[in-house]
Amino acid sequence: MIMGMPRLAAPAFSIVVLSLAASCSQIAQKEDDSKAVARQLTDAYYSCVRTSFASQRPTMVDRNMAVDQAFAVCQTEESKLEAFENPQHLDDSAGNSRRRSALKEELLRR
Repeated sequence: MIMGMPRLAAPAFSIVVLSLAASCSQIAQKEDDSKAVARQLTDAYYSCVRTSFASQRPTMVDRNMAVDQAFAVCQTEESKLEAFENPQHLDDSAGNSRRRSALKEELLRR
């Protein structure tokens, strides 16, 4: 008997506890997987923008225009990242603006 539980209730209680622990483990694994995918998509987008900007460097006339062109070239990667972060297709232009601002600032410092 576990703390005064009837004999049949103890195994059922143990099964419930073990099931709950397994569910928590699966949820944690899904969150880890989701973070890994988000990190990969973000890395791919940043890499695309940086590479596109760097490839324009030899003939670059206007740095701001080159940054804008890099964003245009990497629209597919940005769309994938946005779709992953915002699956309900709600307006999440704030996330895109923050990313673009950070990247633009980084590229213009180079």
